[in-house]
Amino acid sequence: MLGLSHATEVSENGDRFAATLHPNWEIWGPNGGYLSAVALRAAGHVAPEGHRPVTYSCQYLSSPQSGAVDLEVDTVKLGRSSACITIRMLQNARTALQAQIWTTNRNEGPERQDVTRPEVPTFDTLPPLEHYLGKDQQPHTFWRNFEARPVRYRTHGDPASREAAERTWFRFLGHPPTPDPFDDYGRLLVLIDTLPWPSFHKSLPVPPTYIAPSLDLSVWFHDAPGEGEWLLGDGHGSLARSGLIHGGARIWSADGRLLASGGGQMLVLDPR
Repeated sequence: MLGLSHATEVSENGDRFAATLHPNWEIWGPNGGYLSAVALRAAGHVAPEGHRPVTYSCQYLSSPQSGAVDLEVDTVKLGRSSACITIRMLQNARTALQAQIWTTNRNEGPERQDVTRPEVPTFDTLPPLEHYLGKDQQPHTFWRNFEARPVRYRTHGDPASREAAERTWFRFLGHPPTPDPFDDYGRLLVLIDTLPWPSFHKSLPVPPTYIAPSLDLSVWFHDAPGEGEWLLGDGHGSLARSGLIHGGARIWSADGRLLASGGGQMLVLDPR
């Protein structure tokens, strides 16, 4: 298994940047959160020393294939305590993703968190997903990048599962904690981009015949994951209308800190 750090490595040659998208991170093509994690790594190459990402937003403009991509990186604002960086990911001269990232080196300020983590069992008391669904039954290799422990395993048609919400503990395999926030925060992007779809479709009485790839993603980073490997993903996908599904997620640490929140729009498509 190729961990997220290795799968998002960005090479630099002068003012040119490149990466290789790995097929292990595909769902309907390379996962959008994974593409965003690659873009975040590219931003880390030009961010001022001591900075960390604080906001991330992107548009998914086309679906690339696994393989080589080019990355155009530009610092459009450089202030004393903040910077704004834009990323453009291209494959065969076609833009796959366009992102904007704010960074800062500020650490002093008020401390407050009025929101609290949902009251759920801790990861060490829950069985892994394989307890309910064998690895060979996973439809996409993407899901094999995690150890996942659902707070409540849901199936289509279960009357108790009609809420469009998905709460699962995740541990990224092959990705030990790293002090580099442009690497480590990629975990948060992957989960926030991914969770709205299962939150929505598991609430349906039968599996849907359509797919809903992400059009965009907006994420706010609130705190560093630190040394903890386990992350609680609290996803929702409760609004669907006019060919769109809106969803989002909050990501919590095991010690109750809100690490990141965000979401985006998904476009309903015929998979054929």
